[in-house]
Amino acid sequence: MSREILKKPRFQAALFTLFYLAICFAVFSVSLRTAVILFATFTVVMVLEPWARFAQRYLKIKRSISLGIGLTVIFAGLVLLIVFLTTPVAKEASKFYNIVRDFFPSVQEAEITSFEVNANIDRFLSDEDLLEKLSAEEIESLDLVSKDLKDYYSDLLKPLPSNAGNLEKDLSLLEESLKERSDYLVIISSSNRRQPLFDEIVGIVSKYLNPEATESLSTNVMDNAMLVQSQELWKDVVEYFMPKNIDPARRRATYESVRNFLIQVQNSLMKFLPGILEKVPSFVTSTGLVLFFTIVGAIYLSYYFLSVKEFTPKFYPKRVRGTALSFLSDTYKNLERYVISVVVIALIVGVVVGIVVRSMGLKYSLLMGLWAAFTNLIPIVGVPLEFIPLFLLAVSTQNLVLVLVLLIILVIVHAAAFILFLVFMKGYNRINPVIIILMIVVAGQLLGL
Repeated sequence: MSREILKKPRFQAALFTLFYLAICFAVFSVSLRTAVILFATFTVVMVLEPWARFAQRYLKIKRSISLGIGLTVIFAGLVLLIVFLTTPVAKEASKFYNIVRDFFPSVQEAEITSFEVNANIDRFLSDEDLLEKLSAEEIESLDLVSKDLKDYYSDLLKPLPSNAGNLEKDLSLLEESLKERSDYLVIISSSNRRQPLFDEIVGIVSKYLNPEATESLSTNVMDNAMLVQSQELWKDVVEYFMPKNIDPARRRATYESVRNFLIQVQNSLMKFLPGILEKVPSFVTSTGLVLFFTIVGAIYLSYYFLSVKEFTPKFYPKRVRGTALSFLSDTYKNLERYVISVVVIALIVGVVVGIVVRSMGLKYSLLMGLWAAFTNLIPIVGVPLEFIPLFLLAVSTQNLVLVLVLLIILVIVHAAAFILFLVFMKGYNRINPVIIILMIVVAGQLLGL
């Protein structure tokens, strides 16, 4: 029985397919940048192919010319988006971090990082009372004020070397205690930091702002720049949903349970979120390199794609080549329709979410729209990831009716998007959703978040 199964062309084709998938997996695992370039190149080609067929069939345009037009439109659009959206999105992300922090409980023992300091400075510089004191020219110079203050605090947060005299004594005692050992290593570190000075802050700010604004801003920066502050908006949410006639002891226990849970979540976020956000500038810089190799890869792959499709079945033995060709053809049709459907729906959801956030009078519509578009490219788990920052943004208004309205609108938007996706994929998608979830779990365990 087992020998008969081994001899079947479908089984042999499946074995060869799994082997080639393992090779592709190894290539994708080389580095995140390599995986992004390969994935982006493949996605661009999947989008271009239907356009090339449409242009050839109905517009009577040669394949090479239609591919050139498609590549130019796609990459010109991406370059324009990167050039014009990088700065405003980075600013909105920095300010939105304050909203996230204001939701969670205050923790006195939280260690201040450069990102918190930078977020505090951005908050001070966007304060309406400060802006009223400034002229148009001074408002334009706030970016320079922000840069100089952040550079100043960045230097302050660097640890100072230990006192030389005390260090020499400590090393002598250590050497005496370890003299019987022939191999040891001494690592010297320090957690001491230089403290900010009011006169130095005034000196930085006064180069750009008038005396009244300088005094106000400098005082605020001096007193609050290195504090992790929170408005603890979670309390409003708990209070809104908690029954009014609940027993006081149970009320306190509920608050304490929610607070402890949020502190655990906050500690988890603080381990990696500031680090990720601090790496955004380097990520933006590397985007140019990724975009360059994606352009080169997409040009070559799109122009030779028909040859690649013809040659790929030759990787299989002749006895199973027919079965493999049928499988690859079916898989390609599914992938092409799936990629186009996901990209189109992600763009639609991103635009709609941005418009909804803007129309409801909330800030950061650009950031939320881009985040919605990005998360909708992620199967299954993307939508919950999208909801989290939108929920925190709505909660920051302290209007919980607005929160409920926003959540209802988002549910309607995603229900419509799901129906649209089913229409696009009708007759194509044959993968069980449970298998997709298992694939995500396995990939997450192997490759991380």
